[in-house]
Amino acid sequence: MKIAIIVSQTPDTTTKIKIADSGIAIDEAGITWILNPYAEFAIEKALRLKEAGAPVDEIILVAMGPERSAEALRQGLAMGADRAVLIKSAVLNTQVLAEKIKSLGADLILGGKKSIDNEAAWAEAGTAAHLNVPYVHVANKLVWDNGTLVASRENAGEKQSYEVTLPAVITCDKGDDEPRYASVVNIMKAKKKPLDIEESSAADSTGLAMVSASLPAARSDVKLFQGEPKDVALQLLKALREDAKVL
Repeated sequence: MKIAIIVSQTPDTTTKIKIADSGIAIDEAGITWILNPYAEFAIEKALRLKEAGAPVDEIILVAMGPERSAEALRQGLAMGADRAVLIKSAVLNTQVLAEKIKSLGADLILGGKKSIDNEAAWAEAGTAAHLNVPYVHVANKLVWDNGTLVASRENAGEKQSYEVTLPAVITCDKGDDEPRYASVVNIMKAKKKPLDIEESSAADSTGLAMVSASLPAARSDVKLFQGEPKDVALQLLKALREDAKVL
């Protein structure tokens, strides 16, 4: 069984974002880029399936993005994936992504439940649609049970489990699988693992276009009330009535 994992490179959540002069994008200068954390959950789940005895022959990372995305792929290879493919492109085209994954002969396609930069899972959902295969979203546990893959998740407080017919696409949440840290030895080994880069000039398939970008407005000063609960409640009511004028 081959497992393909869709990964992406995203800004670190601690990075200070600035808007570019164009007003429709972020200024990439000085940004720290990382492997999308939810893709790390997918990689960890693939590795654990293999370690638990599932017949996994190869774990392949696939990304579609700018050339710098190779850094994220190397991070995934250092975690334990076998090889990686980068479709070098300025945009996302899920048909191109799906065709590449199909050519790899993947039986199971994993990805993160979302990308932390756009809070979406376009790549995974679009790939499933183009491949016309089952799609399970936000799985927090994967188990290989006597030749059957079982994907579990929690939805609106309810635990759900699915026996998944392969090939299939599954997006992953954390669950009990804490992504492993890459050791220095594995980081060095990752530099020697295959990472193929292919060029693509395909059009954007998301159907969305950025028309403007802006940072959230600065928050106003915070008022702190001190004293006994009764006194604090009276101070709060007064502030809401006289200052905020919402009462």
